[in-house]
Amino acid sequence: MVRIAGLTLVLAALCSILFVTPILAESEWDWTMDRIACARKDVRILAAVDRLCNKNIHIPGATAQLGESFDGKNKVAVLVNPMCWSDGRINANSNVWIPKYWCERQFWKVCAQGNGAGRGYQVFGGRGCQSFWITDNKW
Repeated sequence: MVRIAGLTLVLAALCSILFVTPILAESEWDWTMDRIACARKDVRILAAVDRLCNKNIHIPGATAQLGESFDGKNKVAVLVNPMCWSDGRINANSNVWIPKYWCERQFWKVCAQGNGAGRGYQVFGGRGCQSFWITDNKW
């Protein structure tokens, strides 16, 4: 009886993992919807994201921090989360590469979930050190 109960619990746990994991991960469909939502807000952001993400992005790094402008005063940029500097998760010798695939998709998500003009920021990365910004400077 114990073997049957144990086997049942193992199978139930395995099924739970198989059914819950796809819910937690974002699909290509989700990313496509984020891209479309961003294009509806401001197509210039997508062009700036494309220009920035086609570069070899590392943080901390000048290319990521300077970003790319999309309207002369606002830009898309990847900055180091300030908390990561203060608690030592990242330092001047760090060299975190951000692949083009994730660079684009994370900016699309920021834009899609940002304000009505597509501006906002979100923190990504396994250690929470990548801040993806789409600025909203009004001056």
